[in-house]
Amino acid sequence: MVTTVQLRAAKLPSILGYIAVHYWFVIMKENQQQRWEVWQNIGRCPESWGHLHKNLMAYDSGVGNGGSWLEKEWQGERAILLAQIIENSPQTYQYNYLYRYYPGPNSNTYVQWILNQGKVNYLLSALGIGKDYTHKIGMQKYDRVIHFSLLFLGGFKLIRGKEFELHILGLTIGIKTQPFLLKLPFNFR
Repeated sequence: MVTTVQLRAAKLPSILGYIAVHYWFVIMKENQQQRWEVWQNIGRCPESWGHLHKNLMAYDSGVGNGGSWLEKEWQGERAILLAQIIENSPQTYQYNYLYRYYPGPNSNTYVQWILNQGKVNYLLSALGIGKDYTHKIGMQKYDRVIHFSLLFLGGFKLIRGKEFELHILGLTIGIKTQPFLLKLPFNFR
């Protein structure tokens, strides 16, 4: 049995699609796809835990502003670990019953939390508003990532030798070195 975990994204509806995207995970195993995401409404499908939903929509459906795209995919041991973390998140994710569009917690907070739990060196795009939400002041380290936060007021993230982000009031400005990319809080897609 091969397990694959996909990170998918879609632009938010209306003009919000220029400044924010919605992220979610898809677990693929045994010829089935499970879509896991946090949604702004509680209990929108048979398998939901507060704002956390399993299979609210088709795994590749957008959220009202065009289709979705594949952001990243994992297989092998990393996918198995991420799938376990996601499948256990109804019991372990602390914000299942709290949702705020801004500054978070929201769908992007959930996705970044899963990546952090799996010690994955992957930073969501600058359009992932809420990805850096935390109710803590201080520093977190996981694998090669360092995250310093002053609640939603500001902070930074660093993947040594690869990426740097500066966070100001929940917005991200940054730089990625391989390949070179400026991370800005708006989208021209």
